[in-house]
Amino acid sequence: MADISMFFTEEEKSELLSTLLNVTYRTTGEIRIRVEKKAGRNPMAAARQAFVRLGMRDSRDKNGVLFYISVFDRKFAVFGDDGINSRVSRDFWETVKKAVVEKFAGRQFAIGLSGGIGLVAEKMAQFFPDEKIDLKENPGAVSFEE
Repeated sequence: MADISMFFTEEEKSELLSTLLNVTYRTTGEIRIRVEKKAGRNPMAAARQAFVRLGMRDSRDKNGVLFYISVFDRKFAVFGDDGINSRVSRDFWETVKKAVVEKFAGRQFAIGLSGGIGLVAEKMAQFFPDEKIDLKENPGAVSFEE
């Protein structure tokens, strides 16, 4: 697959956007999905770089989370900013990753991401409840490397 924007079907993209939009009603946290061609040796480092490039470090509460997929490397990472990391355990992130990767193994990428997003959204709603709805906060919820 040379065009990684085809990684998800249009229906899957729509479902993921709906899932991400629902998160905006529950929490001030921001969750995005980033799909890139290659992560290199360290998908977490690539996720961290994408997190910064996407401007996710700029949130007031430092409560953004990026679900990162490297298509050609077949790698996945979940990167949380300092605010959310200070509230959840390292085991939490492993649980999220395991839930997502389990579905990825069956080629159910959108279902895996939706499940992982749901787990993260629960914690975000607990620690960073919605103060007001700001739909402008998540303009590039799902993005692809060009």
